Amino acid sequence: MSVVIKARGILFDMDGTLVDTTACVEKAWRSVALEYNVEPTELLKNIHGRSGLDTLKTYFPPQCHTLEFLRSYESQIVEQTEGIVAVPGALSVLQSLNADKWAVVTAASSMWAQKRLQQAGLPMPKHLVAADHVKINKPHPEGYLMGAKHLGLEASDTVVFEDAVSGVLAGRAANATVIALAT
Repeated sequence: MSVVIKARGILFDMDGTLVDTTACVEKAWRSVALEYNVEPTELLKNIHGRSGLDTLKTYFPPQCHTLEFLRSYESQIVEQTEGIVAVPGALSVLQSLNADKWAVVTAASSMWAQKRLQQAGLPMPKHLVAADHVKINKPHPEGYLMGAKHLGLEASDTVVFEDAVSGVLAGRAANATVIALAT
């Protein structure tokens, strides 16, 4: 049985949808958690699909709740590439699409997203909506609404590909068709 979904644009999450960063991201968060005496088990269950700043504000002490802290942390680990690979099929899918018809919408910072896409050997999107472009991150729909707008579309004219619960909720709240991936 095949299913046909019609859309005028595609909005991709990044981590877990286009790029497999799981091992690298979890290693980095475990390291900073130990440095600040944060219990890593609960932290690692809840980092995926969230912005780094949201994670810091939820699990870390107040001195870690700033963009400056996040940027310092990211700059220390962004060059770690162990385990960074494109999700199977991601490159061929992106290469088959018109660059004006797709965007990446991620809870990662724009610096982080650009670096990880490059490290995974994926093309840079013409349209990127990152954590530092929105006021409220996933599960709020702002990112997907903005991504659709960059494509000149309403979110209801797009399909969202997501792997995290917060992103699925954001896509649904934006009124997009959502395809949840079990990566």
